[in-house]
Amino acid sequence: MKTINRHTAQTFNTWQRPLAAAVLAACGLGASVPALADAENDALKREVAEQKVLINRILSELESLRAAQAAAPAAAPAATPATSVGAKVASLVPGAPQLSFYGVLDGGYEHISNVQQGSNKGSLNRLPSITGTIASRVGVKAVKALTEGYKAIGVAEAGFNMDDGSLGQGGRLFGRQLYAGIDTPIGTFTFGRQYSMLLFGMDSSDLLGPNIYGLGSFDYYLPSARFDNSIAWRGTFSKLSMGINYSAGRDTKGGTPSSGTCAGEIAGNANSCKGWSAMIRYDDERFGLAAATDVQHGGTGATAAFFNGTAAIPFTNSGDTDTRTALGGYVKLGQGKIGVGWLGRKVDAAAAQVKSDIYYVEGAHPITTRISVDGSFQRILNKDQGRDGSLIVLRGFYSFDKDFATYLQLAHIDNSSNAQYAASVGAGISPPAGGSQNASMIGLRYRF
Repeated sequence: MKTINRHTAQTFNTWQRPLAAAVLAACGLGASVPALADAENDALKREVAEQKVLINRILSELESLRAAQAAAPAAAPAATPATSVGAKVASLVPGAPQLSFYGVLDGGYEHISNVQQGSNKGSLNRLPSITGTIASRVGVKAVKALTEGYKAIGVAEAGFNMDDGSLGQGGRLFGRQLYAGIDTPIGTFTFGRQYSMLLFGMDSSDLLGPNIYGLGSFDYYLPSARFDNSIAWRGTFSKLSMGINYSAGRDTKGGTPSSGTCAGEIAGNANSCKGWSAMIRYDDERFGLAAATDVQHGGTGATAAFFNGTAAIPFTNSGDTDTRTALGGYVKLGQGKIGVGWLGRKVDAAAAQVKSDIYYVEGAHPITTRISVDGSFQRILNKDQGRDGSLIVLRGFYSFDKDFATYLQLAHIDNSSNAQYAASVGAGISPPAGGSQNASMIGLRYRF
């Protein structure tokens, strides 16, 4: 996540006039009230004068910063500490929050072999909507100092599909994250729509993360692991990190494929659509270990799917549970990194009881300052449904700079005789039962 420092010089003119106009308009509105006494009018006049001085000071500081950045050599932008417009204004206006705007645009062109779509069978070429290497998004983060060691925090993050611009996560405006809370010396306390702690427990060993070819090919929930109506705490104490998240109604609008909705928050049935997650991890300079769990209760409108060609399991009783447990670790070797892990899943519902296990080994290494490669081998075992699969992924990046990169990635998936796991993610892309698939994608990723 970054502030808008790089664009400061280009955006001063757009900040100056609205900022001055907004403050002066507010002050002018107050000064126009005819019922004020003379003493109050004098006080308002002094306040307007003070606001003008403050505005001129802000504009002067911003102009100085713009001139300094314009004069600085292009090859040495790090010579002066970066300061965003939001941070500069916050430093001049006591109590103002610091705002950081950020985003990711990630998309490309994909080819998938051996796709079965009803009676149609063959290769598929498409621009995927969901993700490339990471999902596209735009967001804003606010931080406001309260007192020493305490800060008010908030995040509003929208996910969208690169192919058609539609909103992701079930059509939510801020479907990726929307929370507010307080950062304290003993951790952050937040409430809203937030990530499951399962993701924080897995992200150090699962090096491919939400990539279009990865663990999400076997379990669509992983890239969508979030809770509505949740309260969370997360803290880091030296090398140890911990967190817990509780939801009173985990999914009001859907967003995880084949899982329906589960709004919960029903009087007299506290377990309906309840969800909770927890994680603990240890990160050293050269290695790390982590454990996490994610537990969901059933409720009206919910199903549990294994994304392997079997029908989704009815998951409508509040006593039904869907539990995922993860163990993983990593080690750094020179500039490279190797991650290994296990993800176990158990659906215990009135309609069925099903277990699965995913094992993965992943690695990443830079070749040059601009070229890097990573990849993984992943294996899922599901004896209860007789559906196993293996996925191999190889990915390469060429980075024009730290924010803009192009990539090429390849994947191959093998299925057992009854399984229909797809190499990629999305609807209508599975192979025939027992079929294998090859997939490839070339794309661009721009962080800002």
